[in-house]
Amino acid sequence: MPCSEMEDEESRHYRARLNHTFVLFAMAGLACFLLFDYFQVPDAWPTLWLGRFLLLGVCVLCVTLLRRQPRRPDDIALLGAVCANLYFCFGATMIQDAITLSLWNLSFSTSMLIAMPAWLVWGWRYQLVSSLPLILGYLPLFLWLSPLSLKDLAGAGGAYMIATMIMAPALAHARSSTFLRTVKLRRALEVRNAELSHMNQQLLTQQHELEYRANHDLLTGLPNRRFGFDFLERMLAESTSTRQCMSILFVDVDRLKHVNDSFGHAEGDRLIQLVARSVGLAAGEDGLACRLGGDEFLVVMPGACDMASQQATTQLMRHLQEQRLQQQISFPVEVSIGRVTHDPVLQGDVDVDDLIHIADDRMYRQKRARRRAMAGANDPQA
Repeated sequence: MPCSEMEDEESRHYRARLNHTFVLFAMAGLACFLLFDYFQVPDAWPTLWLGRFLLLGVCVLCVTLLRRQPRRPDDIALLGAVCANLYFCFGATMIQDAITLSLWNLSFSTSMLIAMPAWLVWGWRYQLVSSLPLILGYLPLFLWLSPLSLKDLAGAGGAYMIATMIMAPALAHARSSTFLRTVKLRRALEVRNAELSHMNQQLLTQQHELEYRANHDLLTGLPNRRFGFDFLERMLAESTSTRQCMSILFVDVDRLKHVNDSFGHAEGDRLIQLVARSVGLAAGEDGLACRLGGDEFLVVMPGACDMASQQATTQLMRHLQEQRLQQQISFPVEVSIGRVTHDPVLQGDVDVDDLIHIADDRMYRQKRARRRAMAGANDPQA
């Protein structure tokens, strides 16, 4: 019989495990009733035992097949159920006492027609097929082989058997429908969770992108003015509390307007990016380089004394010229740098505006000195 109700591999394995557990319980029940056969049916117990051991062998075969995680677990359980019902039919014909027959009918009907469809996850068609030996063979075999009459059978649980055979497909359908709805809801939940996870990932990506755009300069990739000033405030407060030096470099690109007007804005952007790489290198691992806007950059170096800031300045200038040669830039690449070292032990407390003002003033003094030097070099009277 095709197992069209369950195409999901995980659900099929779950059904196989469930059927495997039920068959193990059935084997335990068969073993327990060996004493019933011996004491309640003394004339036929060897035959009943032979049937039970044959049925236990079928159960062992079913367990072996189910342990291999089959693709058709319900068909394997159906094999065991049909064999059990056949055994029930033949065993009932050997009982000669109406009370014993009542116990036989009630116990077997309860286990095979109520417990099994309530425990297993299979459709009502499987339950009908498993009950076919009872529906088609029980009454003819009883009339042919049993010494008891139909009246005895009716009083020995016959009505209960008929009722349970009607109830069994309904129980199987209810159990299977509930399981299928659970599987459907689980799959829908998995799909929904995957969609939500994807949406959350997109939101996180967008959030990171927005945060990056809010805190970085898109042309150079360096942190922007706001991020740089926040970092400077934190480092200045840390320098004051730990009584350690810190230095800043205020960097201004010389003659950027001339480059834009003479060589185009693309070359001007190229110059800005070149300077950005150099100031980023000068900041080091613990420091921060940011673009303040236009042609201005700020380098914050926590823990750097005057000598370290001077070395960073020299490194910055050297790296600029190395890049100019490597990229074969035709115009001069020059910057003016205002360098400030703050020593909280010697200088006391200062704020960010004080440091920026001092650095900016020193930068412009260097820029004016360079312009006077260039003007003097071009003056034929000098």
